[in-house]
Amino acid sequence: MTTEARRNPVGTMQNHKSVDLDTERACTAFLLQEAEYLDDRRFGDWLGMIDPEIDYTAPVRTSRENWDGDGISKTAFYLEEDYPSIEMRVKRLGSRYAWSESPATRTRRMVGNIRFGGWSDDGARVAVRSNVAIFCHRGDAPHPHILTAERFDSLRVSDGAVSLVKRVAVLDTAVLGLESLSIFL
Repeated sequence: MTTEARRNPVGTMQNHKSVDLDTERACTAFLLQEAEYLDDRRFGDWLGMIDPEIDYTAPVRTSRENWDGDGISKTAFYLEEDYPSIEMRVKRLGSRYAWSESPATRTRRMVGNIRFGGWSDDGARVAVRSNVAIFCHRGDAPHPHILTAERFDSLRVSDGAVSLVKRVAVLDTAVLGLESLSIFL
């Protein structure tokens, strides 16, 4: 990932028209509502927040020497999802066949440092960066596993409604430390 792509992996948002306060509030409320739905395992409600054109990825991070690039893979992903694959995962999570989530991972998401880029050239999407810390509790383990990431989102804003069109979640760790990544970032 180039330095420019690292700064804006959701695509070019060259229209640097500033985001108005009402749009900032709507996008911030969207991110907080999303965290609540995921933490409460209300995956059907969360799916309703996702745009049918969703591109949802979490590239693998590798440890590299400083001169060997940024350590974010361009070809390997922990998650590489579109709407049909996310919809299938949500259906599986509601069934008896979600073995990696039985018992369910209990999560608590802390979303912060929300920053707004510009609007897309067509004026329909806003670039939003945020940081997230996800506390994952499995079984009876006394301590959570903590995942941290920077998320690069493209949010469609239309008539006061907001939907997630693209997410690139760049995890801070090169080694997950989890048996499986069965949660949404």
